[in-house]
Amino acid sequence: MTELKNLIATARDKGSFSTLLQAAEKLGLIDRYSNEGPFTIFAPVESAFEPIPDEVIDESFDDHGYLLGIINYHIVEGKYTTSDLSSLSELETISGNKLKISAKDGIKVDTAKIINADIECSNGVIHAIDEILVP
Repeated sequence: MTELKNLIATARDKGSFSTLLQAAEKLGLIDRYSNEGPFTIFAPVESAFEPIPDEVIDESFDDHGYLLGIINYHIVEGKYTTSDLSSLSELETISGNKLKISAKDGIKVDTAKIINADIECSNGVIHAIDEILVP
């Protein structure tokens, strides 16, 4: 059996979360999500960023407070698999905001669909989502 990697190493290996990883690096969060946990991360895939103009992404990266608020809205303390999520109606993010959970026609987090679920990590789980969550 393969040994599980941490959230950051797993996200890097998947190759579909590069903008999210750039944001984590910019905010100095790599160590935290490599070593602490467990966390559940609802991670937008690269295609989720395509509708957003590059200038808007660049501006967001320059505003650390705003960027941290967005990142923290994608992370929940604890490990929640899709079987856990299917019985919940909401989860509190590490920013203190609530995410709405719906299990109709697949699992949705707010308006985002989970498109690759239950990516196991040594310190949590990643669910790839098709949209960026905005508090």
